[in-house]
Amino acid sequence: MLDFLTSGLITILAFTAVISVVVIVHELGHFFAGRLCGVHAEVFSMGFGPTLFAVRDRRGTIWRLAALPLGGYVRFLGDAGAASEPDQEKLAEMRAKLGAAADRCYHFKPVWQRAFIAFAGPLANFILAVLIFFVLFATFGQSTQAPIVGNVRAESEAERAGLQTGDRIVSIAGNRIDSFPQIMTEFMLRPDEELLVVVERNDREIDMLMTPRIERVADGLGGFRERAIVGFSGTNQRYFRQLGPIESIGAAFGQVGNVISLTGRYVWRILTGRVPPNMLNGPVGIVTVSGQVANATIDNAQTTGAAAGGLALNLIQLVALFSIGLGLVNLLPIPILDGGHLVYYAYEAVAGRPLSAKVQAIGFRVGLALVLGLMLVATWNDLVYLGGLGS
Repeated sequence: MLDFLTSGLITILAFTAVISVVVIVHELGHFFAGRLCGVHAEVFSMGFGPTLFAVRDRRGTIWRLAALPLGGYVRFLGDAGAASEPDQEKLAEMRAKLGAAADRCYHFKPVWQRAFIAFAGPLANFILAVLIFFVLFATFGQSTQAPIVGNVRAESEAERAGLQTGDRIVSIAGNRIDSFPQIMTEFMLRPDEELLVVVERNDREIDMLMTPRIERVADGLGGFRERAIVGFSGTNQRYFRQLGPIESIGAAFGQVGNVISLTGRYVWRILTGRVPPNMLNGPVGIVTVSGQVANATIDNAQTTGAAAGGLALNLIQLVALFSIGLGLVNLLPIPILDGGHLVYYAYEAVAGRPLSAKVQAIGFRVGLALVLGLMLVATWNDLVYLGGLGS
């Protein structure tokens, strides 16, 4: 019972730390972009719910610490909220009401400034991820698992294709392979497709045909997920490089670019019906992964110091990954998200006027339905993972 309570507490703390950093950085992106454009921020809240502490800065912004530390928000002067952007009639009413203060109102700024403020939130998430990966690469170097075949499972697709221990995977479906995780990625994106796999054996290349199949396998964090696999594992052989500052910057941008590319490819294949959406995760999944990483790190550590250092390192990496995810999700062209606002601003820039309030209201309802649909799918996946539903 005590172990269960301790594990649950660690999960809650890990999730709170990760999600708070990611969301607050996102909102700070909006905040600083707004300040650069002369928009007055009335409130910047760290957390939700009752106020624990608040202070007003010299520019009149209230900085607020709230009781529920699950993110935060920034509220600009004249903010209309998530439902819509005001049309011309509402803008005229707002200007008359605000008077001279209208010059500091978000909605009276040029469309390019509003677009910049909307984009600054996701941009801040990407910058945070780049900075984290830069520090990690500059401090620890770059270590990559070699694309070398370890064990080949008996009667698997890999064995039938002729794959052997020690083979090096050169390419899959024409895509060059430089690390073992890339192999898993290529298979994940192409379930039930016959793929040309080029392997190197005894200094010569051999072509093989393999078809990844969906199986439920252990994820290394104490749970199980559905994966498209062919039935072989990797080795402990790794490539290591010590990186200088310039190389670390390049590697950091490359890492963020790889995550964005993988996510984009996966979402596109979901939309085109070529892969199932079982890798989408919602809040329950984020809680679960945060807790699994934290508890596994502590359980496997030999000393308290090692546990603390390992926990901090792994949670920092989770922050980077979730930060990229939050940035990408917010750029989806859905009206209640930043990407939806960017679509509205693009229309306004071309048409010379904002969309009507009626059209914006319809967009909000459609956007809300899409977001709720995504959340429903993601939550179902989370529950299946936890063993509450499905196989």
